[in-house]
Amino acid sequence: MILLTLFLCGCAQPASIGKPEIREISHRWGEVTHSTTEIVTEVKVFNPNPISLPLKDVLTEVYINNLKIGQGSALKAEIKASSESDIVISTKLENGKIPEWWVSHIKSGEKSTMALNGFLVFDLKVTEFRYPFELRNSIETNILEGLSSDKEEKVNLGPIGLTIRSVKSYWGEVNEDYTEIVTLATIRNDNLIPITLPKFYCLVKMNEVTLAEGSSKIAAIIEPRSEATVTLITKLDNKMLDEWWVSHVKNSERTKVKIFLQLFVEALGKDFKFTLAEKESELRTNLLG
Repeated sequence: MILLTLFLCGCAQPASIGKPEIREISHRWGEVTHSTTEIVTEVKVFNPNPISLPLKDVLTEVYINNLKIGQGSALKAEIKASSESDIVISTKLENGKIPEWWVSHIKSGEKSTMALNGFLVFDLKVTEFRYPFELRNSIETNILEGLSSDKEEKVNLGPIGLTIRSVKSYWGEVNEDYTEIVTLATIRNDNLIPITLPKFYCLVKMNEVTLAEGSSKIAAIIEPRSEATVTLITKLDNKMLDEWWVSHVKNSERTKVKIFLQLFVEALGKDFKFTLAEKESELRTNLLG
């Protein structure tokens, strides 16, 4: 009888192991360098079992507008017995992908959705337990707001008088290399002589990162007592966007945007200039919620 009892005890099935309980998941920005931006994910896990459980696998991926911009993982770790443990996951975003995201953002009407997808795999000895998690946040911007106006404005340049009938700005071509801001300015020449608009000057800064600066030729002529619509094309250098992104994250996801357009005028053998449009605003996002 004793031998039989020992035999049955030796063949008994192990007690079932309880699934770990995910009690909290949080995300924050970690180390930000010229090439990568880190998202740190902290997961609080309660292990109801009297034995520790190994963390078998962890994987995270980050997408913005369906563009994969980073991934991460965590080192294998054990969840302590009958207690709560922290799992820290590091996800690295590739800053070099930011210009590509920007193109999609502008083409989507300045709208983006970021998704961080991940899963944890716990080793429950006789089986495994997979716990998926996700973070989704959307952002919407209006960077060109305030650069358009239908309100007439008189401009006096010494003996020369002009009327700005309207200014309209919108996004033009956007590709891997540059983003166009197209500005249509309807200007009336109130004088009895023709005037020439030889060029314009533009400046676009985001957190002191210069995306565009310089003069471009127009070579437009407005006849006396008539009006014309001139087209100004400002090209943003998309190669500078990863530098802007670093400043944006380091500044708690805030960006000071400055856009400045200045028009040059030639008349009566003299050169004049005036501010056509100017805007300063703040861009805010909250990608990690």
